[in-house]
Amino acid sequence: MPVLRITKNGIHLCTVGSNDVWMFSADVHADIWGPACSLLTVTGGGKRRPDGSFDFLIWEMTHELRKGDHLVFSFEEGTESSPNGSLDDDDDDDDDASAEDEARTADFVVSEEEIARMEARPKSNPNCRWRFLAPNEQEIFVVPDDDRQSLNLHILWNEMRAHRMRASLSKTSLRETLSRSGGDEVFLNYFEHAVRIELIIEI
Repeated sequence: MPVLRITKNGIHLCTVGSNDVWMFSADVHADIWGPACSLLTVTGGGKRRPDGSFDFLIWEMTHELRKGDHLVFSFEEGTESSPNGSLDDDDDDDDDASAEDEARTADFVVSEEEIARMEARPKSNPNCRWRFLAPNEQEIFVVPDDDRQSLNLHILWNEMRAHRMRASLSKTSLRETLSRSGGDEVFLNYFEHAVRIELIIEI
């Protein structure tokens, strides 16, 4: 069974182990509005109970990344989490979470006027650039622009397909995010055990 071990600048941030969860995800998000260069979130679903319910576990919630930060996601053999995931979200009121992040989970229709207001926000992170490295792939440089203002890296695993991990890199506009209509999929692949993916935050 696998674990996902995440380091930042060579320092261990967390390890999510399959002994504790039936699924986990790691997401990095950036947009031209900032204010953070990029944000890392790592969560998982605790082992399911007989009735199908499970706890929502958090390892990192909107962890702020800065220029030059180097993330490594290692999908490798193991079972144990380090540290254990938390049931509490201490960052619910984190001011660094962008309006786009909040709207992403909204269960109401956003008006055209509100979308226009969000699009017109000052661009405090206009020059964000990511460098993405995956096995047997050329380096990918990805930059947001006026048409697609957000960058997203999404890593996903679940125990139904325990031998593999899904990784996708995409650019999306605010309107695509709100309508859940996708975007520009820059990279998508499924990886087996013992794989290393890197993301460098550049400005």
